Amino acid sequence: MRRILGRRVASAVVVISTLAVAVPAVTGTAATAGTIQATATTVASRAGLATGPEVLWESDAEQNADYAAVAASGATWTTIDFDWNHIQSDGPDSWRWNAATDRAVLSARAHGLKIIAVAGYAPDWARRPDCPPGELHCFPANAADYGRFLGAAAARYGSRSTDARLRSSVMVWSLWNEPNHRAFSMPKPDPDKYAAMVKSAYPAVKAADPSATVLTGGTSPAPDAPDGTEYQPYTWLRMMYDRGVGGYFDGVAHHPYSFPTNPLEAHDWNAYTQTQTIYDVMVAHGDAAKKVWGTEMGAPTGTASKAVSENTQAQFVRDYFTGWNTTFRSFTGPLVMFRLRDSSNDLSNLSDNFGLMHRDRTPKPAYGAFQDVMGSGVSTTTGDLRGLTVPSPGRRVASNPNGGYYTLAPNGTVRAFDGAPYLGSPILPGGLARGLAVTPDGAGYLVLDGFGGVHKFGTARTGTIGAGNSGYFGWDIARAITMTPNGRGYTVLDGFGGLHRTAAAPAFALGYWRGWDIARSFRYSPSGNGAYMLDGFGGMHVGGDAVARRAGYWRGWDIARDVVVAPDNGGYAVVDGFGGVHRAGSAPLAGSNLAWRDWDHAGGVAMVGGGYVVAG
Repeated sequence: MRRILGRRVASAVVVISTLAVAVPAVTGTAATAGTIQATATTVASRAGLATGPEVLWESDAEQNADYAAVAASGATWTTIDFDWNHIQSDGPDSWRWNAATDRAVLSARAHGLKIIAVAGYAPDWARRPDCPPGELHCFPANAADYGRFLGAAAARYGSRSTDARLRSSVMVWSLWNEPNHRAFSMPKPDPDKYAAMVKSAYPAVKAADPSATVLTGGTSPAPDAPDGTEYQPYTWLRMMYDRGVGGYFDGVAHHPYSFPTNPLEAHDWNAYTQTQTIYDVMVAHGDAAKKVWGTEMGAPTGTASKAVSENTQAQFVRDYFTGWNTTFRSFTGPLVMFRLRDSSNDLSNLSDNFGLMHRDRTPKPAYGAFQDVMGSGVSTTTGDLRGLTVPSPGRRVASNPNGGYYTLAPNGTVRAFDGAPYLGSPILPGGLARGLAVTPDGAGYLVLDGFGGVHKFGTARTGTIGAGNSGYFGWDIARAITMTPNGRGYTVLDGFGGLHRTAAAPAFALGYWRGWDIARSFRYSPSGNGAYMLDGFGGMHVGGDAVARRAGYWRGWDIARDVVVAPDNGGYAVVDGFGGVHRAGSAPLAGSNLAWRDWDHAGGVAMVGGGYVVAG
């Protein structure tokens, strides 16, 4: 978790110096301090509100009222179910567009809404023979049938349609709904079948409408089930890449639900926070230019066990769009709220109460919150809502010289805050991430794994940094990485105190404890002509123009975690495992010590904006 001035909100501790400008009071989930870059116009252009599948069968008057309310919310986008079950219910050569689909498309477009078409599910004649009787959400037996259906839909509603009323009315297609979740992919998720469906549908859509955008099917917030009935969203995406689907989509659709937890809270099952991991999988497979689209998310009210209060739902609306337009903005497309209004009056039915309005169209507080976000932009925030990772030991933090900072999660995920550019993350198994160092130009960084492997991003990949060999150990002994102030080299610290440097990095001999894993952090002095090495007891070992001071020492107690040096080389600050900041010399004062007290969890410290950021 992160705490801002004592309030937990995500995954680091911000300790503001007494010399820093005062921060306004905490309201809601985020501290209001500074203004994000997203404007009201850009937020609304990336926001949607879904009506639910019932809109297809409503009367003209009801349908018009629903889409009028979506438009009045300020949303730009909506989703419409393209129900293959209905459209081709009578056989492979039957097409029933007029009864439901045309009406919904024309009504939504009449209210100025952009449409994301969600295309599923197989009609009786096309479904797999092993699909349970009576189920409506079945995979097809033949992937080519699905591709033919999508091609026909894109021809009818795309930019080449022969019907002027419908031409270019649908430009975004999502291939199925929650294919990783058994309830919508009967008899159970089938990665081979789904990969074949995507490979059939993508070229069919592009042939009919080359300008269309094709998304994968929005992934459910599901776990990895041993029996194969569920797959984590990022597990499913990796499986798709393994089956050669990478060239058959323009974006990845995801359903970033978090309820009953706030979307900005850190839990490994929070699908909202998994958005970053999904993008990291895309980057690892060469798809960094593609976006993650949040095609369905929300929170139910009512009396069911996982429901939230109506006021909490309103706060979730604000927080969903705050995170999406700060943390995830650079690699995401639109985010669509599910849904406009409740589908029944039964407050005990969880799935019926996702609406921002009650069934009778009286608004809940969330509808007003949605309008506020669309009209005035996302709530002002420091940007500290970007640390959306699961707390675990070993995390590091590093400042960016151009402003902002980064945190490093145990799995290698890098999070960017306060305007620092996100440049990618490695995917490391078993909590193996150990260190993080930013280039002097602020446009690159290095991530260290426990074996001594160094993963380069941004300008760190193309510059002179890394010339020579800093060492690769093949076992978990690397503990920290530090870049030279001029950016031409770096040094890796091992747990015994060994310093493994690239050719451009200066050499220092500061201490060595053979076979004793006690070294914790290494930093250069600002000039690059000196160095500081911290041991686990808080002992500081210096060389060159570095100046030893006493910031804290705990003899025999391995509790010191990281050190950061003052810009004038006149002092430094040490963070202990409980998050306590111990300063010496000219290091800034820590106005609020937000230690976890009995929770040994802190992993790193950085100086940011006249104070400290402690990661843990």
